[in-house]
Amino acid sequence: MACLRFMKLLELLNAANQGYPDRDLAEYYDTKTGARKRGSGDTLAEFIVLELIDTFDAKTPDDSQIDIATQLLERARTDLLGVIEALSDR
Repeated sequence: MACLRFMKLLELLNAANQGYPDRDLAEYYDTKTGARKRGSGDTLAEFIVLELIDTFDAKTPDDSQIDIATQLLERARTDLLGVIEALSDR
């Protein structure tokens, strides 16, 4: 029987940070605790961190937690593409 693993918020944030340019997500969370912190300048990085923090559930197994995070970022991507298309059409 497989043992379920439950990631910590900090693990999720650090994993996401690995894929962000210049690892700037860390500007918006404490890299030792995962707590929010006030950053400045990159509002997309701030948005990602806040969404990951707000939707994180420590009682959700790793696979499900990653699925939730991925779905929310896919939805954001779809929204951004809609805005890009609307602006391009002008």
